[in-house]
Amino acid sequence: MKKKFCLLFLLFIASIAPGAAWGAPTGTFDISLGDWVGIPGSNADWNGTVLTLNPGANIAITGVGTSLNRRRIEVAEGAKASITLNGVSITAYSPSPATDDGDSPLLLNAGANLTLTLVGTKNTLTAGRNRAGIETTDATLTINGTGSLEANGGSRGAGIGGGASGGGGNITIESGTVTAVGGRNVNGTNGAGIGSGDSGNGYIITIKGGTVTATGNGGAGIGGGRSAVSGGGNGGTVTISGGTVSATGGNGSDSGSGGGGAGIGGGNNAGNDGGNGGTVTISGGTVTATGGASANGDGAGIGGGQNAADGGKLAMNGDGVAYASSLKNNIETTTNTAGVKNGILFTGGDNFPNGTVYGNVKLQNNLTVEAGQTLTVPKGASLTVPPGVTLTYHGTIINKGTIYSWRGGVTGDGEFKGNPVQYPPDPDPDPSPGGGGGCNTGGGMAGTLILVSVFWARRGKKKS
Repeated sequence: MKKKFCLLFLLFIASIAPGAAWGAPTGTFDISLGDWVGIPGSNADWNGTVLTLNPGANIAITGVGTSLNRRRIEVAEGAKASITLNGVSITAYSPSPATDDGDSPLLLNAGANLTLTLVGTKNTLTAGRNRAGIETTDATLTINGTGSLEANGGSRGAGIGGGASGGGGNITIESGTVTAVGGRNVNGTNGAGIGSGDSGNGYIITIKGGTVTATGNGGAGIGGGRSAVSGGGNGGTVTISGGTVSATGGNGSDSGSGGGGAGIGGGNNAGNDGGNGGTVTISGGTVTATGGASANGDGAGIGGGQNAADGGKLAMNGDGVAYASSLKNNIETTTNTAGVKNGILFTGGDNFPNGTVYGNVKLQNNLTVEAGQTLTVPKGASLTVPPGVTLTYHGTIINKGTIYSWRGGVTGDGEFKGNPVQYPPDPDPDPSPGGGGGCNTGGGMAGTLILVSVFWARRGKKKS
């Protein structure tokens, strides 16, 4: 039994260690010097301007690249590689006149698969015209690490994802602090924060952890870029299972025309219908999604951009908490919550006044119901506040279902209505029904003790 446990533990540690599959970088390249620091890394080429990673490359990069020296990074077509960024700043070239394409500071060519590990408090990648800060069209990108990254798209480009008319590719964020801004350049007004560029479609975005802030300029915070042509700027597939995510759609004024982009979903409108919402699934983490505003019409918090006919699909199936300014854009007449089975969802405007508990939710992090907000636990639903987590209310809680909590786990100076909180009769490591140890009273079973066996305490006591 002990050997099996140790093996499982080691497998678990290996599965969560960032960059474990790649190991230590084989060399460090200083982009400022245009040269290796110490022993040159393998499977990488430097031509005086571009550092190209070939299959199997595992390189650490540091230093500064400017629009004057045009130094930048590329991953070769079809190459699987790893980069560790440590104090890197690259501002890519933008041409004059502004009719030609500029450079992407980190370009993944078609079929490339890059693991990007963040180290240090500041890594910044800023794209030139028509390019993304990290360009991932038809490629795969995985971001992890303990450091931070700021990725800024050039005009018509996403912060992370597609350049002009480009799809977002396949993007996964596992950890780190990631800030992505679409179209942040002299004329930058059209890209998603994370997703496609201006008029681009198609992406798969997965967020498993970290702190992610994504802001669209004309496009969605996470999703489609501005819809400059009919059928462009549509949402793809977004899956969030952990982390803290903030996504803000671009305003109509950001793009000079059209309406607002969704926080998560479709981009805005530039004389045509806005981008459709795509598919958004939230099973964990804390997600805040605010649609862009415009005199021509607002984008949804989660859903379609302004004037989009299809708001897409939202599913919640875990313990996630989502704040959405709205679940419909300016022309939709109904809000589709059919896919929201389990989770906490706040809606109703930028201050998210209306919260509802769906299914049976166990809080993963502290939750505060602010003044002006109401959190409702409907009949048949339950909310568990485990030890070490606090539910604080300065607004209103309406409990028609059941709230389970350790003593002191629910506190506040607002208004609490409905069924009282169910506390365990003695210190209990898990107040929810079926939790480990002790006993508690559940909704609909007042006065009945629910005996709970402790699984781990019984292991190893079987007769041989």
